[in-house]
Amino acid sequence: MSDQAGRRTGTSVFRHIAGGVGGLLLLTGMAAAQTIADAEPPEALVKAAQAEGNITVYSTADENQSKTLLAAFEKRYGIKGTYLRFPTVALMQRFSTEYDGKSVRADILSVSSPVPYETKPDRFAKIDPSIIPNMRKWAERWVRPNYVTWTTDVVALVYNTDEVSKADVPKTWTDTADPKWKGKILLTDPQVADNYLGWLDAVERANGMEFLRKLAAQNYTVTQSGASGVQMVAAGAHAFNMPTFAAFSSQLIAKKAPVAIQYLTGPMVASPRDIAVVAAAPNPNAARLYLNWLMSEEGIKLTCSISPTSVVSDPEGKLGCVPARNAEPMRFDVSDERKRAMAQALGVAR
Repeated sequence: MSDQAGRRTGTSVFRHIAGGVGGLLLLTGMAAAQTIADAEPPEALVKAAQAEGNITVYSTADENQSKTLLAAFEKRYGIKGTYLRFPTVALMQRFSTEYDGKSVRADILSVSSPVPYETKPDRFAKIDPSIIPNMRKWAERWVRPNYVTWTTDVVALVYNTDEVSKADVPKTWTDTADPKWKGKILLTDPQVADNYLGWLDAVERANGMEFLRKLAAQNYTVTQSGASGVQMVAAGAHAFNMPTFAAFSSQLIAKKAPVAIQYLTGPMVASPRDIAVVAAAPNPNAARLYLNWLMSEEGIKLTCSISPTSVVSDPEGKLGCVPARNAEPMRFDVSDERKRAMAQALGVAR
């Protein structure tokens, strides 16, 4: 997910993916599988954070996740949290405008891509276990000087259970090109976020441009957000929405809305969610304390209880998280030429 600068991915991003997300398939065997006890944050950090008294999180995650996590953090430390949730392009434009105008409001930024952190590293504070002790739980492959990979999510399809039976729902991405779904698909525009584009890249590499052209002929409707997509599916406007993530559906599913998640194969694609402390954060101590709490057992358990997800320090799901053993890590080193070619084949080129 990126702003204009973030679209110019480079070799540093590729190295992150090759050495970091590439390890997703080895989650159950990596050294981080060993249990490491929580480390209490320094007392000075807690006092400084409580003196600030507030924290603001900018995130592309589902609103329910941010709301629930911040409420639990406030209960734990007495620090009031607020959040802003936009799709990636809009969020990064907002963040960049504020940063360039020296009117930064975000303390934490979390998006499903390393691109913003790699292309504008000076906008994010250096972090290490001396100030965020629970970072010791994270294997080195998931840690960079100015951000960490927090969760990994499998790209999904959400469908209306009144319109589509479990037996009939697509099981592979190529199933979605079946003519019986013509006019019934709600497609999240892959151009709105790097992780959706990563999905497009993965399915094209597996199935070719011809599959994208078949999908283009399905007379689909386009949405700019997985969050709005599931709402339209729940309302019965479309049979299913793809690509999307389970977090967008969890609250509706809990309320017994007629929606369900299907993880498709061919290939199964996984997206990392990165998180960082903003360099010019108004509440830097609260931000560091929040990140340390997210990495605690309490924070991990709560994160995975809100919606199905994987946290990289719980590779075997011992804290209730979902292992992504068979998922293919998405790439973020997609050239502009390839982006255009795929968008044209899919019929979403701008």
